[in-house]
Amino acid sequence: MPSGGSPWRRWLGTAGGPGYLPAAPGTWGSLATVLVVAWLVGIEGWFGGFLAAPSADASPLISQPALFALATLVIFVLGVALGQKAHIDWGRHDPGSFVVDEVVGQLIPLLPLLGGSLPPFGVALAFVLFRLFDITKPPPCRWLERLPGGVGIMADDVAAGLFAAIGVVLLS
Repeated sequence: MPSGGSPWRRWLGTAGGPGYLPAAPGTWGSLATVLVVAWLVGIEGWFGGFLAAPSADASPLISQPALFALATLVIFVLGVALGQKAHIDWGRHDPGSFVVDEVVGQLIPLLPLLGGSLPPFGVALAFVLFRLFDITKPPPCRWLERLPGGVGIMADDVAAGLFAAIGVVLLS
């Protein structure tokens, strides 16, 4: 690792640490994302989560899906900015331990499932489909990762997440 890199940027780029786990850091980043979202909104039949849907008479300021869509956008912008410095922080353009791109990519197929507790089948499907598309990189994913800087690091995972989201909508 280059000596001039920022430990804070590396920590953020690893999504707070999962990117440092051995073997398949992208899968760890995706799994951590699923677990955090499940912890926040709950899993149907298991537990309600910490961001439980408001009662029928309460009106939230922002809906659960909109909140997570906004969070996905913010994390995407952060990921692009962090990716711009990846060559400084890790010594290469798209290091394996940089998994904030997997966080964004995994959030995308979870978005259609939001609005209450997550259905277990849908969560498993979102995870498997995203990992499948992220690993195999069907067109245009492979082309998008060739874009320069942080945009290229993030864009292929966004495309893989969109493919997975389509699969989630069609199959669940």
